Amino acid sequence: MDMMTMNLSDFEEMQKTVNTVLLPIGMIEAHGPHCALGTDVLIPREFVRRLEEARGDRILMAPEVAYGHSWGLAPFPGTIDVSAEAFGNYVLEICRGFHQNGFTNIILFNGHGGNISSLDIVTEKLADLGVRTLTINWYIDYREDIKKIAPDPGHAGEDETSLVLAIDERYAFTEGVGSHEIPLAKRFRFKNGGIALYPEAFSGNAEAATAEKGEQLYRMMVDLVLQDIDTLWEIEQQLERG
Repeated sequence: MDMMTMNLSDFEEMQKTVNTVLLPIGMIEAHGPHCALGTDVLIPREFVRRLEEARGDRILMAPEVAYGHSWGLAPFPGTIDVSAEAFGNYVLEICRGFHQNGFTNIILFNGHGGNISSLDIVTEKLADLGVRTLTINWYIDYREDIKKIAPDPGHAGEDETSLVLAIDERYAFTEGVGSHEIPLAKRFRFKNGGIALYPEAFSGNAEAATAEKGEQLYRMMVDLVLQDIDTLWEIEQQLERG
């Protein structure tokens, strides 16, 4: 069910049977010379499209949060960085609004690594309000499975670039892009450190990406996401039984 296109009557009818909402969260930032700035929004959108086909009768698909926190990529043109505090508070207020509308299960489908620490705080606060949450960071949660299809993943690397190509080949290219390794452990922080961590604003072997790999990744991960959602509903049933 697509919240964006619902009217009031549709929403009120949906509230009678649905208590789970999925909020896509992304980022507008540099993704190398080869991937769209909106990569972290485009990929969650595609997941939502596929998940709606599978579970759209039980989940409200909310409009996305397109801007997030990206300290590391902030030095690169095209990155629109929101402070971690402002981002986290904004997402929390959105989720509170859904809770006030009767949603007790909230799925945060996060397409951007820089958002993770803020979302961890958000979900703790929501849990204290009695909201059950599931945060999906696909590039971390399913990394070992991803590497079976795209062995050299990264920021705009083989996995992300493949996923973008599978959406629309106009949004990414691979010819001559090459590959970058992250040359320094992320635990080191210094001004404009993201330039050192992400040469040309990407990591991984982007040149190895293909639309075919992207399609395989979507099919594989949609199944894993559905398993996680089913687990969330199982937790709900267990808690209700006491």
